[in-house]
Amino acid sequence: MFEGLRNQILSLNSDVNNVANSEKARALRKKLLNIGIPMAVIGFLGVFICFVLFATAGMGAFTDTGFSSRVIIPFILIIPCALVGGIGSAITSMGLKIVITGYTTKLVDDVVGNKCPKCGDKVEPNEIFCDKCGTPVRKKCDKCGHINEGKSAYCVQCGTKL
Repeated sequence: MFEGLRNQILSLNSDVNNVANSEKARALRKKLLNIGIPMAVIGFLGVFICFVLFATAGMGAFTDTGFSSRVIIPFILIIPCALVGGIGSAITSMGLKIVITGYTTKLVDDVVGNKCPKCGDKVEPNEIFCDKCGTPVRKKCDKCGHINEGKSAYCVQCGTKL
């Protein structure tokens, strides 16, 4: 189950510019956070309650014949509670990775994507060359005329090699 989620997240993050904020990524991150956060909270709350019950059992919990249920039950239940909390934390972490990827992709596009890589001057979206230093910042496709990012090897519109 979790391997499928991990593979889906990796495939979503392979083309972060377009996919991290897509509808499919939003639905997946919402599902992961809606499942993971309650699981983590319930699991770790259960661990805390079991610890408190075990710690406050008192001397009456220890009898001549062994331990009473006031000690054994919290001691046994702490393990599944910790597992539920750990799994919930892992699921939440997967959902947050998609959220962070979406936000950082937008931040990189807004901050770094609009600046010349050589001189740092602001570059307008339709400019092909930096107007301050002349460095090519985008590539224009000879076949269809689409303006592509400077690092693109192929046109995103028609697939022609740039």
